[in-house]
Amino acid sequence: MKYYLIVSLILFSCSEKNSRIETKIDLSSRKLNSIPDSVFEYKNLTELELGAKEVIFYPPLSALSGGDKDRNRIVELPERISELKYLKVLTLNSNELKSLPNSLSNLQNLEILDLALNKNLNVVAEIPKLKSLPKLKVLKIVDTKLDKNDLEIIKKSLGTKIKLIYSVSDYMESYGNE
Repeated sequence: MKYYLIVSLILFSCSEKNSRIETKIDLSSRKLNSIPDSVFEYKNLTELELGAKEVIFYPPLSALSGGDKDRNRIVELPERISELKYLKVLTLNSNELKSLPNSLSNLQNLEILDLALNKNLNVVAEIPKLKSLPKLKVLKIVDTKLDKNDLEIIKKSLGTKIKLIYSVSDYMESYGNE
């Protein structure tokens, strides 16, 4: 029964672009621990929101009473994420990711990847996967596991074609503007 309720909360919208139907699924702040299998039925999926509806940096969510009760707690993306080959936007902020699946490299249409507020995600370790995304334009890595040296490594490895968003102010400015 719980699974059915999660599936019924899927919100999607379709629009005609380039004679193709584009689909968006918003599963933000749904208390998810994993991506429902039903998501993978949408083969034309172009945008998948698995982050938080509201992003709070200060104070930490843990300091707010009930501030994180609805957030998703996805620890791992399934390898089958690569089935969503038309995905352009993937929002994973405010989860508990520690790594990204190897199959992420197969998302050849991905343009925006939001990994912000995944405090245990070592972005430097994920560089080979990120470099293999040919259309990636924006990578949001605010409040992930990185230090100043890591940031320089990421910038050098990914080059100038990818806009890195690593400051809170830049993130807040970009939040929801895609």
